[in-house]
Amino acid sequence: SRKEDSFQDQSCGGYLIMDSKQYRKNIRYYLSKRKMHDLFLKWTSEENTRHLVRKLIVDCKRQNSNMPIPPSAIFVTKSALQSTMGTTGAGRSPLTPPRSPTSYDKLAIRSPQKMGKSGDSPTLTGTNLDEATIKKQNVFIPQFYFPGGKALAETVRDENKALIDSAFENSSELKVQDFFDITTKLCKLPRCCNDNLFRSIDTTELGVITKSQFIQFWEQEFENIDANSRFFKIAKKKNSKYIAPDDFKPLLFYLLDSHPGLSFLKATPEFQERYADTVVNRIYYMNDSNDDSLLTLRDVKNSNLLDVFKNVDDEEDINKIRDYFSYEHFYVLYCRFWELDTNHDFLIDKEDFSRYDGHALSRKTVDRIFQQVGRKFKSGQPDKMSYEDFIWFMLSEEDKSTNRSLEYWFKILDLDDNELIGVHEMEYFYEEQLHRLEYLNHEGVLLNDLVCQMTDMLKPDNEGVFRLVDFQRNRTQCETFFNCLCNLNKFIAYEQRDPFSIKNEINENPDFSQWDRFAQNEYIRLAMEEENAEEDSEMLDGMDAFDSDNEGEGFN
Repeated sequence: SRKEDSFQDQSCGGYLIMDSKQYRKNIRYYLSKRKMHDLFLKWTSEENTRHLVRKLIVDCKRQNSNMPIPPSAIFVTKSALQSTMGTTGAGRSPLTPPRSPTSYDKLAIRSPQKMGKSGDSPTLTGTNLDEATIKKQNVFIPQFYFPGGKALAETVRDENKALIDSAFENSSELKVQDFFDITTKLCKLPRCCNDNLFRSIDTTELGVITKSQFIQFWEQEFENIDANSRFFKIAKKKNSKYIAPDDFKPLLFYLLDSHPGLSFLKATPEFQERYADTVVNRIYYMNDSNDDSLLTLRDVKNSNLLDVFKNVDDEEDINKIRDYFSYEHFYVLYCRFWELDTNHDFLIDKEDFSRYDGHALSRKTVDRIFQQVGRKFKSGQPDKMSYEDFIWFMLSEEDKSTNRSLEYWFKILDLDDNELIGVHEMEYFYEEQLHRLEYLNHEGVLLNDLVCQMTDMLKPDNEGVFRLVDFQRNRTQCETFFNCLCNLNKFIAYEQRDPFSIKNEINENPDFSQWDRFAQNEYIRLAMEEENAEEDSEMLDGMDAFDSDNEGEGFN
């Protein structure tokens, strides 16, 4: 039986007492903490609360104010009740302790040395305080929030003015093909944003932008904001607060048309479309914090998106840009999906999906995935997985160290949706794995031994109970936990692993993620298979031609 780690057998006033350390381990602690946070946010959003805060701020700014404290909306009844009872406390219930003074009450109490006559009111800035004391109390708080952006230093403004003058030096008007210096050097944006930036300024669609027209746009829209905010403004639609997936398509089609590392795709427009879809889905997989296919300004600022776009401009080999843009990574994702999509309608069902990696995933895992526990499918058809859904699955399956993948697999294993993975859930998934191991004549590991190994590996606060934070603390070990319960091929590979070869592989490319290493090895395998297939096809064609020549000679 599980240990009761919440309550003790002590009581006080009808309430059970919790040990502080055990209290934090209990799930009720986190649920109540979240509820209190929600209630606090709700209270701060009330109009009465905002009015109270504004009133207190105004009173604090007044030097000679007595700072009257209006009662908060949630204490109105209690305040009114106390006022009717008088100041003697005669009406107070004997079981109700007196309320401690508020922070503003404490501020109003002065030390005996600074108190005036006995009749003086105890105010914070009374008339008996000298001028030096009053000046000390007026603390200056510099502005820390700038809605329109913080004003630039004079030297930076001069540098920007010089860049603008240089761009318009040879002509008073610029066309879109002459606008790249403004886009990259002044606005600090990648080249693919050039067309979007030009169109946002050229509202009259004349095809040219004058110097005065640009300066007006620059001073009103761009001068005082950072490069990420500029990228966000240019990428999204004009009146939108988010970047939608379609907003990236013009940027990507520019790259497909101009980048030397993608020029070979011009002969196959259908693969240009698939490549663009893959890049967009990878961007949202890594950066869409709400998983609603909308990127906010905060998402963009918290990501490496702008830096990666700039790296694409500087690097001719697109495969060296492993984040989002690598063509080899697209090739691996697309080929894996194409292998499963037998009828090539860009939808795969549960039977097709179960063949992934040679039926590596257990049946129970496949069922949970198609119950859309880890993530809701975007295919629009029941029990069908689209290419976008497959990308999210495969990125989560092959790299179990990212926040997105940890959340995905944690939901898959959390059968009762209580934000905990217990022994009974591990037993539910491991039972099938054990049967499959026995069928393949592999020696299985007992469940108790597996739980002990996983506990030693992840070091949860409660033995045999794993929370999401336990996985986030031990990202390098998470893959083993999930593979033991869900992926038979990777479980066997882990049991038969060679630590030295794994270490050498990591040392060879220390900056590679798990996904990068998998994609590199998988691309080599797929490329070799394709080359062998082409050689076999050429050999068969040669044999057919030889046979036909012999038949012709014999006939003659």
